[in-house]
Amino acid sequence: MWGDVGRRSTITDDALQRCIAIDGPTASGKSVVGRALADLLHLGFFDTGLMYRACTLAVIEAGIDPVDEPAVFHLLHHLDLDVRWPEPNDPRILLAGVDVTPRLRGAAIEQTVSLISRIEDVRSELVRRQRAIATREPVVMAGRDIGTRVLVEARAKIFLDASTDTRARRRLGEERVEGRDSTFDAVLAATRRRDELDNTGHRAIHREQAAEGALIIDTDAMGIDEVVARCVELYRRANPAK
Repeated sequence: MWGDVGRRSTITDDALQRCIAIDGPTASGKSVVGRALADLLHLGFFDTGLMYRACTLAVIEAGIDPVDEPAVFHLLHHLDLDVRWPEPNDPRILLAGVDVTPRLRGAAIEQTVSLISRIEDVRSELVRRQRAIATREPVVMAGRDIGTRVLVEARAKIFLDASTDTRARRRLGEERVEGRDSTFDAVLAATRRRDELDNTGHRAIHREQAAEGALIIDTDAMGIDEVVARCVELYRRANPAK
């Protein structure tokens, strides 16, 4: 069974090397591709953005100003943040033992999460926790600094790219599924704002920022099956069966 962040285990380079690192800008297809890979390769899927969203939820509920970096980091440093997988492609985020995953896509979190993720001390602490997860078992990990910082040892690194308009259309579809009355123009503006906030120079949101040796895939005109097939081919070539 997939475990939690607090569980002690032997750290192995092999587990880190056999992970899949997926980077790219918001709404480029990281979660969809990552979940499909998790199913096909029987690896746990971990969207690291959920950790940042959980931290953001904790900040909001504590009434902390998200631009008060020392206060935000103090909260995170003492935060009981846990990750569990009832199924490999279904990461669940727990705060103080409570599953908060269904609450992590709310509008308030969407508007604030980039302010939290920009704080370097927050990123360093979450990178440490993310690496701890990956040392237990190989995982498919998605984010914006996975191949460049979190899983530098991974043999299979992927960068998914797409135009701003395509990404906004995808996000709009997600929001409508979630019951939000959004417009394309509003989502496009939010996507551009998210890109600006994420563009710190330390995150892989442009293809020229991809990890060295990463497979760069433009998902604008590709179906999910084609993208996943290319990723599976890369993984199996980089990690031949023992």
